[in-house]
Amino acid sequence: MSDTPDTLAPTPERFAAYLTEAMNQTVLVNAQRRVAMGQSRAMYLLDAVVGGVAQTLVARVEQSGLLGSDSTLEVPVMQALFRAGYPVAEILAYEPTGSVVGQPFFVMAFVEGISKEDLSTLDDYVRLLHQLHQYDPDAIGLGSLPKPPLPKGPALDQVDRWDRTYRSGLMGEPSPLVEEAIAYLRRHAPDSDRLCIVHADPGPGNYMYVGSTITAVVDWEFTHLGDEYDDWAYLIYMRGRRVRSPEEWIARIREVVGVEIDPERLRYWRAVKHLMGVAIDQTATRLYAERVETAPNLLAIGTAIHLSALQMLYKAVLAG
Repeated sequence: MSDTPDTLAPTPERFAAYLTEAMNQTVLVNAQRRVAMGQSRAMYLLDAVVGGVAQTLVARVEQSGLLGSDSTLEVPVMQALFRAGYPVAEILAYEPTGSVVGQPFFVMAFVEGISKEDLSTLDDYVRLLHQLHQYDPDAIGLGSLPKPPLPKGPALDQVDRWDRTYRSGLMGEPSPLVEEAIAYLRRHAPDSDRLCIVHADPGPGNYMYVGSTITAVVDWEFTHLGDEYDDWAYLIYMRGRRVRSPEEWIARIREVVGVEIDPERLRYWRAVKHLMGVAIDQTATRLYAERVETAPNLLAIGTAIHLSALQMLYKAVLAG
């Protein structure tokens, strides 16, 4: 194509031409619809005809590194989990260069379901999250993921990751509060006894269901090998907070999957997840200020939401 990457736009024609080559069969895309959900990716439903069969596909398009993530690890993680029988969408094609629609993207099969909060599916979701933590990464084809060294590597690795992400979005000097929190988390990194697959953004809103059946777990862009408390803390204090209190979550996790949550270890990882929130919100600031991405939600993420995340980080670390 003669277009330069920064002038390319997602269109049915571009998706169709790429998919015809990538899937080695004729693909027609008759229409596309932007899905109003998610922040890190632009999501499109594609009304397609693949090899003469009408079907809906989903294109997940990056947004200039918004929220400090890309598809480099998201794609192989989803592919491995799909092969292992875990409920994730099947990836049909991956375009990592940005030469087709201006940003890297992948296309996956459409999965029926809704993602609004629903109490009847919470126990099954806890079971699925626990199941994820029990997989042997090497056995399911994820042995190439970075392996932080035990015992303190899982904690230090995530603190370093969110430190880098935070700094990548700065337009000026770093916040002294964030600097102090990062130093605190490095000094107090707890031991981990094993590595597991960590979703890193788990909870209501990030899985699909039909009736009482979970059909797909979504949003794998932050997935890594690390400590299971990374997930439990996020579920308990962030995504799950709207439907159950932390005390209720801890009791339910014990009852459903037999995991006894250690309060001090959980407190540490709660602070790490609030650092994550501060860092990924900060990425929106630079993208909006430099007019790389100009959607109004980026301004909200980089200001009001960022300040709220700073307050939660303070409560979790400096006032704890």
